[in-house]
Amino acid sequence: MTASPGLQAEDRPDFERALHQALRTAEIREALGRSGSSGGTDIQRLRSQALVESEAIATAAAPEYAAYLRQRAAAAAAASTAPGPSAAAVSAAPTAPTAPTASAVRAAPFTTAGGRGLLPALAVLTPALAGASAAAFLLLGGLLRLSGSQRETADALLTAGLTSATIAAVTLAAGMVCLVVTAVRHRSSPPDRQPRPHRRPHAHPHPHPHPHPHPPSGSQPPYVWRRDDAAVATARDAWLRALLHRGILPFLRERLKMSHTLSRTSQKSEKGST
Repeated sequence: MTASPGLQAEDRPDFERALHQALRTAEIREALGRSGSSGGTDIQRLRSQALVESEAIATAAAPEYAAYLRQRAAAAAAASTAPGPSAAAVSAAPTAPTAPTASAVRAAPFTTAGGRGLLPALAVLTPALAGASAAAFLLLGGLLRLSGSQRETADALLTAGLTSATIAAVTLAAGMVCLVVTAVRHRSSPPDRQPRPHRRPHAHPHPHPHPHPHPPSGSQPPYVWRRDDAAVATARDAWLRALLHRGILPFLRERLKMSHTLSRTSQKSEKGST
C-alpha cells in the first residue's frame, strides 16, 4: 500500500477555507449553543485545534486528494509541453497597427519642444531687449545733444534708439496678435477625449466556496480553458467535499463531544464537593 500524500503547502488555503465553512454550518453552531460555548473564543479554539491536526484530518480524504494531485500534475505537464504558434503562422499573420510605445510617446514632446519653445522665448525677449536698448540709446543721445558736444554721436544714438523703439513696438504687437490667435484656437477646438476602457461586469460568486484553480504558469498566452482544467476543477471539488464531510466535520463533532463531556464531569465534581 502506498502512503497517503501529505497536504501540500499550496493546498493549505483550501483547507482553511473548508474549515471556515464547516465552522459556519448550522450543525456546529447548534452544537456550540447546546454546550453553552458559542462565543468567538471557542470557535477560535476549534479552528486552532483543526489546523494543528490538519495532516490527520486530510487523511480522511486521501483518495480524492491523490486523484486531485494526479489531475493537476497531468494538466501542468500537458500545458508545459503544448507547442506554441509556429514561426510560419506568425509570419503569415497580418500585422495589426500597433499603438505607439511608451518611449515614443515620451520622446514626442521633446522632438518638437525646441521649435515650439523658441518662438515664445523670442516673442518675450525681443520687445524687452529692444525697449531697454531704445531707452538707453535715447537717454545717451539726448544727454550728448544737450551738452552740445559730439553731435554726430548723439544723432547716431538717437537714430539707434528710435529704431530699437520701432522694433520693440512691432514685436510687441506681433506677440499680442499671436497670443490672441492661440487663445481663440484653443477655445474653439474641443478637448481630446480618449475612449474609456470597457469594464467587464463583475461575475457572480461561484456557488462553491472555492474558485477554480488558476491556469498553469507555463501556458501560452492567451490562455484557453481546456478539458484538462475542467477535470482538475472536478477533482478539486470532489476532494473538498470529501475533506469537509469525512474529515473536518467529524473532527469538530468529536472535539465538541469531548468538550461537552469534560464540562459535565467538572460540573458533577463541583456538585459532589459541595
